[in-house]
Amino acid sequence: MGKRRRKRISCPNCKTHLKEEMNFCFNCGQENHIRRVTVKMLINDFTSTYFSFDNKLFRSLKFLLFKPSFLSLEYLNGKIEAYLRPIRLYVFISFFFFILLGVTSNGSVINNIVDTRNDKIEKVAEEQDKTLADKTTKYEQEDTLIEDIDADFEEKMKQIFSDKKEARNFFNYLQNKLPILLFAMIPVLGFILFISFYKKEYFYIDHLVFALHLQAFLFVMLSITTIIDWMFSEDVGGFAFLALLIYGFIAAKKFYKRSIISTLFRLLIVGVLHVFISIIALTTFFFVVMNSYSI
Repeated sequence: MGKRRRKRISCPNCKTHLKEEMNFCFNCGQENHIRRVTVKMLINDFTSTYFSFDNKLFRSLKFLLFKPSFLSLEYLNGKIEAYLRPIRLYVFISFFFFILLGVTSNGSVINNIVDTRNDKIEKVAEEQDKTLADKTTKYEQEDTLIEDIDADFEEKMKQIFSDKKEARNFFNYLQNKLPILLFAMIPVLGFILFISFYKKEYFYIDHLVFALHLQAFLFVMLSITTIIDWMFSEDVGGFAFLALLIYGFIAAKKFYKRSIISTLFRLLIVGVLHVFISIIALTTFFFVVMNSYSI
């Protein structure tokens, strides 16, 4: 015997008008049944959502790691709900990596940069003083506003890098902003792939999906090497990038279906262009962050 329903005349979810015989909203699918929210309902909502995400995550990670380009091809072929969508997978893995980096290193990566620089603090300060003195004449010939901006910027750099604690704080601030740059660079990588592996049947979005999965794979490798470094004090960071090169070649060959020579040549173009643009982006990003940093 079916359960007795207390019907509504409109859907409480999307406000669509419903007929009496309708057991579900034809617009959004919500059940047409008035009932009080119970603890059991809340638990069911949580467990179904959590385990659904959990299953999709582990299934997606398995294919991401061991079947290069499989997730990209599946997504583009319309199999969307079986795995985490590309952007969700990337955001989750990158978020996990940066949390892991903060927890495991406790700033050790930044400390190493600062400690290396700390041995040369006096020398750097002297060189900057000399540089400022050498540029005095040049500044006097320039516009007063530009002169003030340049002088303030150099003074800020001097204050940051002449103090170990301040330098560490700045690099921590820089590290917190880095995910923004990395995310912004993915469409750039997608465009480079688009022009390097151009095919009429491939749209830009196809290359962007492939780029998201490549970046997600890199963050998984970086997470693994970070854990190894934390547990065994072994610096194996280079392994992540070596794995990316091998993985990227296999994935690109399967995804674009080109010959070995053609794939290698095009990946070389992708690598050169991406490194060149990344250097410009990183330099610009550094100065933008420096400008926004408050001492």
